[in-house]
Amino acid sequence: MKIDAILGAIAAVLHPGEFDDVSNNGLQIARAGDDVGKVAFAVDASLGSVRAAAAAGAGMLVVHHGISWGGGIKRLTGGEFAVVKAAMDANLALAAYHLPLDANEQVGNNWELARLAGLDKISPAFSYHGNVIGVMGKLKEPKEIAIGGKSWLLPAGKIGICSGGAGEFATAAHFLGCVLFLTGEANWGEIIAAENIGMPMICAGHYETETFGVRALADFLRRTLALDTVFLPRAHAEAAR
Repeated sequence: MKIDAILGAIAAVLHPGEFDDVSNNGLQIARAGDDVGKVAFAVDASLGSVRAAAAAGAGMLVVHHGISWGGGIKRLTGGEFAVVKAAMDANLALAAYHLPLDANEQVGNNWELARLAGLDKISPAFSYHGNVIGVMGKLKEPKEIAIGGKSWLLPAGKIGICSGGAGEFATAAHFLGCVLFLTGEANWGEIIAAENIGMPMICAGHYETETFGVRALADFLRRTLALDTVFLPRAHAEAAR
């Protein structure tokens, strides 16, 4: 399938142009030739992910955390050089989608987490630089969910969710009437701020809470485009290093 067709299908779902994002969303590394037979998906554009994608026979890798942020790559040295060289040696295209893949209702991290939790009346919540990326909803009765191989007990009531490193929103969740805030990780100041106002917070892992979007996007493209896709978990990517 043509790379432009794949990118167009992703853009039609995620609408990356609507986000003020520090990530340079979309194609970040091109490849020789514009046809790919298989697309790999991973959370991070790490050296391990690139090598694992190449080993899986993919011609393209789609990630949540790419390698081009803000003003882009100013020098190809160190880790950036290693990732770019590995991708080019493997003739592997790389595309990244950051905030669009957090916020999307159809395949986004936070809506997927809300569906996993079984929340009702899900609505967007938590604004990051003008981008509403999280969600909140109501849980009728306590429920245990598994994220990243660990179990977490959610209480009944209004639950706030924002994947990744979103501990800053715990205070906002409290004032929105949430009984729990679920995120990936929080810094110490954010943990203390949440404790000070009695806001229970679950930190289920930055990586662990951001596998949901890339998995859902891979499934969506497999269904709608009959595209051969594969999700690369971090353990698999690390083994390829």
